[in-house]
Amino acid sequence: MRLGVFLCVGVLALAACSRIGATRPSSPEALRGCLTSATGAWRASPNQTLQVEASSAGPDCAHAVATIAVRDASGKVLWADAAPTEHLMTLAQARDLPAMQHALAEWIDSNNRTIASSSALPDWPQGANAPQNGEFPFHPEQEFTRDAYMALRAANVPVFCYVQGMESQACVALQDGAMTKVGVQSFPG
Repeated sequence: MRLGVFLCVGVLALAACSRIGATRPSSPEALRGCLTSATGAWRASPNQTLQVEASSAGPDCAHAVATIAVRDASGKVLWADAAPTEHLMTLAQARDLPAMQHALAEWIDSNNRTIASSSALPDWPQGANAPQNGEFPFHPEQEFTRDAYMALRAANVPVFCYVQGMESQACVALQDGAMTKVGVQSFPG
């Protein structure tokens, strides 16, 4: 009985693989889909530079998944995130490999940051439900109480922000060799 089940599963797997293979494009460029990457450096502080990597993978760039990772000098991943490219403002219009590679490099460019340190996070006044920032609301992660958020602001640690949606950016703080998501800032729109 067990042998019959394994044979049946094996036959079904081969049939599925042959169907998948039959629908694959034949040109080398098409076989590559939207597999590309970009790397950059984030100067977290005057004496600490971290590597930021972005990559995309998918059957084509309109249906790819993008990942972002921040690594320390030893190569250890301190932060990673992934999302469909169609849901990321910076990547959504990239429809071919050169455009996607350019968009990935722009996505991780640490020179385009408005919040470089936790002291630049918007103030959270006493009695308010959330930080106040006018047209650019900041939404802290649920685990951040006002006291914890204000302590992070006072610590003045490096912050790395990146587009994480069509109208928002995620901000992660580097403190004591680890990165923690602080929250999301919305763009007007």
